[in-house]
Amino acid sequence: MAAVKHDSSKDLVRGQLFLFLGENPVAFASSCSLEVSVEEIDISNKMCGDWSASLPGKKSFTISSESLLTRLEGATSYDELLKHVDTGETFQFVVGESTITNKTNVGGSFAIDTTKPNYKGEIMLTSLSLKSDNGQIATCSASFKGVGALQKVEAVPGA
Repeated sequence: MAAVKHDSSKDLVRGQLFLFLGENPVAFASSCSLEVSVEEIDISNKMCGDWSASLPGKKSFTISSESLLTRLEGATSYDELLKHVDTGETFQFVVGESTITNKTNVGGSFAIDTTKPNYKGEIMLTSLSLKSDNGQIATCSASFKGVGALQKVEAVPGA
């Protein structure tokens, strides 16, 4: 078996993963988190002696996002997310690196970068909060729970 060569300057992903709900990224996001969990099924029995034993059970995932509060029309913002609290509609999502499609001097428009691997599936909104500290930009937090399987999407070279 050949040794794998590692290059820290090329092989690591910088903190630029975006959460896209539908086609749009969460507006002015400052963080995005994807957590995958596996339930444990206890199979401890007398034959295990003093040791516990488990098997993997059901899998699940959660996503959370922190962002600056905006009233930008058409953006995936607090107000847009709040509509889903009333309707209970779920979201198709993608978490992955983005590519800028319409650059400005402080941002622009973004799309998922399909030349890099990403993760997708369906989620439901489970919590939404606003925070405003004295003299600071207001922020919002959103938490989501996966509906069904999390899917890894492989990169499409040259897409």
